[in-house]
Amino acid sequence: MDLRQHLMRVLRSGDAQRIRFSFTGSTGMNISVDGSSFSRVAQAVEGNTIHVVAGGVASGWAKYSARAEGDSQANTFYIGANQYSSRDFDGLLIHESVHASFDLTHTTIPWLDNETAAYIAQGYYLRNTGYRRARMDHLGMPYYGTMIVDSIVRGEGIDQFWLEAMHGSLVSNPTYHSYIRGTFTGDG
Repeated sequence: MDLRQHLMRVLRSGDAQRIRFSFTGSTGMNISVDGSSFSRVAQAVEGNTIHVVAGGVASGWAKYSARAEGDSQANTFYIGANQYSSRDFDGLLIHESVHASFDLTHTTIPWLDNETAAYIAQGYYLRNTGYRRARMDHLGMPYYGTMIVDSIVRGEGIDQFWLEAMHGSLVSNPTYHSYIRGTFTGDG
């Protein structure tokens, strides 16, 4: 299957369009993600404002590059070899699409909040698709995101316990050390 078409299908799916949440970020800013976030990204992919490239990252990974850095081009999804029909993979596309949406809307946001929003959206998507909790890594960020979504769906808002657990995990994870305390500025 063509990766561009697959990405647009996932972003326009009912499971993605039902995602809706907001929270107060680490600087007091209100951060919102909803179905329009994913529609915006799908439109940009369809209009070739955002590009999709197979490769450029390790197998099982995906990333969105807002700027040209090193071997990465601006406004580009890089997608490693994956099982392109798995919910794990589709959840990863949802995650990276949050970053792309913030880029398209010229949002300036702490990376901690950017990653938090992306993991909540990923957890929301996995929950919407009926992803089995037994398959989740109970110490990983998508799991924290799903636990936060559970509290949202119950009408209790963002569960601060799980939000703080996610923040602690992001700050201490070596994958994020180089940028997690910095700021993301979207430039479209």
